[in-house]
Amino acid sequence: MGNIKRSVVDIIKKHALIHKMARYAYKDYNDIKNRREFYSRIKQINPDEYLDTSNKPDLNVIILTVDCLRDSQLSYNGYFRETTPFLDSIRGSKFTAISSAPWTYPSVASILTGLYPHTHGGILSGKVKEFYLKNFMKIKGNLLTLPEILFLLGYRTYFGTAIDVAFYPLRGRVVPSKQKGIGDYSAEELLEDLKKWISKSDKPFFAYVQLGDLHEPLNPPNSFRNFFGEVKNLHNIDLWDFRRREEQRGKKFQEYKENRILLYDNTLRYVDYSIEQFHSFLEDSGLIDSTVLIITADHGDEFWEHAELEAKNFYDPRGFYGEGHGHNVFNEIIEVPLILSWPKIPNKRYGKLVSTIDIMPTILDLLGVNHKLSFDGLNLFESKEKRALLNEAAGFGYEKKALVIGRFKLIYSKHDDIAWVFDLEKDSEEQNPIRDEELVSMFVDKLNRILAKRGKLKIREIIKLKESGINK
Repeated sequence: MGNIKRSVVDIIKKHALIHKMARYAYKDYNDIKNRREFYSRIKQINPDEYLDTSNKPDLNVIILTVDCLRDSQLSYNGYFRETTPFLDSIRGSKFTAISSAPWTYPSVASILTGLYPHTHGGILSGKVKEFYLKNFMKIKGNLLTLPEILFLLGYRTYFGTAIDVAFYPLRGRVVPSKQKGIGDYSAEELLEDLKKWISKSDKPFFAYVQLGDLHEPLNPPNSFRNFFGEVKNLHNIDLWDFRRREEQRGKKFQEYKENRILLYDNTLRYVDYSIEQFHSFLEDSGLIDSTVLIITADHGDEFWEHAELEAKNFYDPRGFYGEGHGHNVFNEIIEVPLILSWPKIPNKRYGKLVSTIDIMPTILDLLGVNHKLSFDGLNLFESKEKRALLNEAAGFGYEKKALVIGRFKLIYSKHDDIAWVFDLEKDSEEQNPIRDEELVSMFVDKLNRILAKRGKLKIREIIKLKESGINK
């Protein structure tokens, strides 16, 4: 019996090794293919049609996108655990942003184009959104990405990710430096690779890194796994469990929920530490004054806050409700931090809401790039308060959109027959939609105008007229 067992183990190991070798070979093949596509495309672009190439910026730019990072979970926002002491202390401009999409694929494309998903086209096709590669639509070929623009201006460019789907919309549009699958690289590993790359740079550089530690599976180093308290070794604690509504009750569910959030917070503390170590490298290398560092997220994560509302009102082909991301547009999923750090920008926390589509136009303005490009986003420092901010392009179920204007928010899903407006000052947890059909129809009309790019309806006047008589 012992010999048979050893033989089975040997076979499994051999096949696992073959699978791993094939996977790496396929990755190398795709890397070569993507590099060829990138350079072939670049050769066909006449940069003078889009840019003033006589002006060569010399500032470095680094974007660190922390996958699944909820804005509410940062300690500088008043969270009860000190999850982010370094991000709390970093000098820079801090915003709360509405992500352009509730999941990675369209959201990363928006960060690197300055456009909403309905403009750049990198979304899932089909009436019912399902996670099949055949449904992944590419971003439009006539658009320029931020890496492409900076490459045309003489920059070295780097793209590293622990989340492979972050790279999918940009295939052939960036040169991949380091990318695998979910969970293959820790924050320290990715940032260590970036350090080595930066150390070899002899000209201005642009780097985009997608940190995947907060995305399932959660697997922080042992020194951080129990940082704020011991995480119980429960079934699927590093993944997700209790995904169906009928399972989400009782002591076992509450125990799992508390420990899953604790593991998330412990992992976030590790991510904060990793970013601090990377920032120290920039300081030691004398790069702080010449580098704009942006820290943000592509979306947040839900911890069952709206499971009941979702199960009653929204269709998900998986039958899952209340956990993760991609399935809905409540604030725990779409509100993300946005931090810009550079000595020449204000050291300030801003109260106005902004969008992740504002990152690209802001970077180009900070670099002094003269261009003829158009964006859905605006310069963060010049945008107005109470502007309309959109989140769209669901990953599961029917399409869902959120439109946030000041204290009011519309959640709209045509095929779920949902059009809800929330007053976020009175109902910050989004549990009680306003019962005012006229107001709701005005927000839906505003949403349709944005999607069709028609007109600029001044909804603030509508809100002023309605504020005194709104029924909850």
